[in-house]
Amino acid sequence: MSSQDANEAKGHRRRGGRAVVRLNTAALWQRLALLNRSQSWLAREVGISHGYLSMLVNTGRAPSGRVRLRMQKALEVQSFEDLFELEDSDDKTER
Repeated sequence: MSSQDANEAKGHRRRGGRAVVRLNTAALWQRLALLNRSQSWLAREVGISHGYLSMLVNTGRAPSGRVRLRMQKALEVQSFEDLFELEDSDDKTER
């Protein structure tokens, strides 16, 4: 079974071959509070600007794979699902 078939079996519809990954902002704020860290700290740790991180949080823009991995490492999060959500590409137009 291909990875696309596996994702479709899980209920993730695809358009253009990709599901959209979004930051789970509630999980982000919870994790930052637990670590007693700020959004500015996270931006520095991940190596992105504070403005770009703010855009990810406030507009729902999809972070790149590299940024997602750096965020997981900085926030000491092992599981992708603990910090990010997969969104059907059809839902993207509703933002």
